[in-house]
Amino acid sequence: KNDARMTYEKGLASRDFLEYIWKGEQEEFFIDLMKRTMLLSEWGRESFIIPSLLRDTYVIPGTGIPGHRCIYDFSSGFLPDGVFQRLLCLCVELSSRNGNGNTDLKL
Repeated sequence: KNDARMTYEKGLASRDFLEYIWKGEQEEFFIDLMKRTMLLSEWGRESFIIPSLLRDTYVIPGTGIPGHRCIYDFSSGFLPDGVFQRLLCLCVELSSRNGNGNTDLKL
């Protein structure tokens, strides 16, 4: 029960829960497939984050628009050259698909 609640409320699935869902059949194949298609990522040693199950708990101040907020802390390391620029381009591209993006960006 706790694993199911954690999966559907926080988007965090334990390996045991995924094995239970897939009835112990080819769970490694499904985990690998989901990793390769970026539907799931490792989160710790025996857990996975499934972004599509994350709830919209953050509301953009002054707009009322729900969404997600992500903060990366590189204070104990560094971000390799070019990664930030590529990430920024990816975010802009994804936000502007189908004409739904906001071009009034604040950087």
